[in-house]
Amino acid sequence: MDINYNTLFNLKNKVAIVTGGGGHLGSEMTKGLSDMGATVFVFGRNPDKYSDLSLYNNKINIIQCDVSDEKQFSNEVEKIQDKLFGIDILVNNAFNEDRKPIEEMTRMDWDMGIDNILSQVFFCTQAVLPGMLKKGNGSIINIASIYGFLGINQSLYQEVKSSSVFYSTAKGGIIQMTRCLATEYASKGIRVNCISPGHFPKKTKGVPERPGYIVGLSDKTPMKRIGQPYEIPGGVIYLASDASSFVTGQNIIIDGGWSAW
Repeated sequence: MDINYNTLFNLKNKVAIVTGGGGHLGSEMTKGLSDMGATVFVFGRNPDKYSDLSLYNNKINIIQCDVSDEKQFSNEVEKIQDKLFGIDILVNNAFNEDRKPIEEMTRMDWDMGIDNILSQVFFCTQAVLPGMLKKGNGSIINIASIYGFLGINQSLYQEVKSSSVFYSTAKGGIIQMTRCLATEYASKGIRVNCISPGHFPKKTKGVPERPGYIVGLSDKTPMKRIGQPYEIPGGVIYLASDASSFVTGQNIIIDGGWSAW
């Protein structure tokens, strides 16, 4: 079989959904997919925040949608499928976390935390699966975290709140969901993979600098620095494209070597 390796990562004529595609890492995923030729639909609650992203190129479309509302998300998916004859790529990136110590957490906090991270990945996946099954192909990429399989080093979190226990629990669930769905749908042409980013802290407007936190993260990372958002899309493009046509059920870790110690 002759392969043109120059087009292996080409996503021309592909349709992608990126949930939370306008955020810190999501916006770079969106740009990367669109630069490789995909028509990308960014799902988010506040489309006004994504105005710069919508001007990036004409392949990016902003959809106002709360992806934790499975009915609303499903309706939007149907509109895209009817208009563009299906969805080829789903990137489950959206999440919402209210960080609290476990001793202050209520049942409602726990339920909302799991719903806003783990449950929405399941329901978003469930919504796109019928269309992918009909086409006989598709790539689902779930964004997890190194804290889905590693413990949190609490000594680093003196200047910021550490992630809540439901964050690690839910992200671990996403990794296992990825494996389960991958084996179930591999023979039907659908690949399901996962990316676990390491530390990619962002500067928040109005929040003081956190030099000790950044230095601490860098010192404990083999590459001696934090990650930059542009270093995430390569993994997404790889998993979305034919370059990974024999890859499913995998968790690609992008963490500067943090988990290799």
